Amino acid sequence: MKRVFFVAGLIAVFAVSCSDGKTDNAADEAAQDSIRIETLETEKDSLMSLMGEISNNLIEINGLENIVTSKEFKSESPSRKREILNNIEAIKQELAVRRQKLEQLEEKLKKQNGYTANLQKTIDSQKQLIDQQNKKITDLEDELAKANIKIEDLNVRVDSLNTEVSNVSKEKQIAEQKTEELTNQLNTCYYIVETNKVLKEKKILEKRFLGRTKIMEGDFDRSAFVKADKRSLTEIPTGSTSAKVVSKQPADSYEIVDENGYKVVKITNANLFWEKSDFLVIEVK
Repeated sequence: MKRVFFVAGLIAVFAVSCSDGKTDNAADEAAQDSIRIETLETEKDSLMSLMGEISNNLIEINGLENIVTSKEFKSESPSRKREILNNIEAIKQELAVRRQKLEQLEEKLKKQNGYTANLQKTIDSQKQLIDQQNKKITDLEDELAKANIKIEDLNVRVDSLNTEVSNVSKEKQIAEQKTEELTNQLNTCYYIVETNKVLKEKKILEKRFLGRTKIMEGDFDRSAFVKADKRSLTEIPTGSTSAKVVSKQPADSYEIVDENGYKVVKITNANLFWEKSDFLVIEVK
């Protein structure tokens, strides 16, 4: 009977011992998981910080590129060009360091359980960005090299450049003058205010078969018309108590009003009024 109790006691002790062992193992694993998660997050933070630095490099390179490729850069002093070259070299070295950091981070992250395809894509995109920046730096160095070569004959070219500028200015002035002349021509209009008799004498009005009246269809007297500008001509006093528009101007583009006992033709829609003809014929009595 004592032996039975002794064996039972051993089993109980063993069971308790096993239970405590499992608890300790679970706690250790949880602690390790926590450390791994914390490490992964820290390395992710390092990656984000590095991405920010790489982006800042891109902003700096773009700024230098704008300077080097600008027209004003040619007139920069040699010391200013050297300063820009030094800045480019410094960025070049920074990119090399960041490329190395990126590769080290990649290696560390790959050892973590939380490493994903998205993280790999992010790292690959940053590598490509660094490669692009290095290519831009190479291009800028080439531009600076060309600038240093060209600076020697820059003084020789100053006179020819000034001449070119002068010629361009003259051409621009001529073009502007021609544009103004063309605009004035397009806005030139003509009008005449006369009696039926005078209009016929000048062949502006012509009676045809069955009493039909033709307007300015033959060799009419253009010198009888008054030259004006469509942009400023808004009304035509007729000096008569009776007046009508006999040319092709649309009826809804003007009105005839009385002012001080005389008729005045007022243009209410200039674009429509001159759409069909640049000639206005007003017949008065």
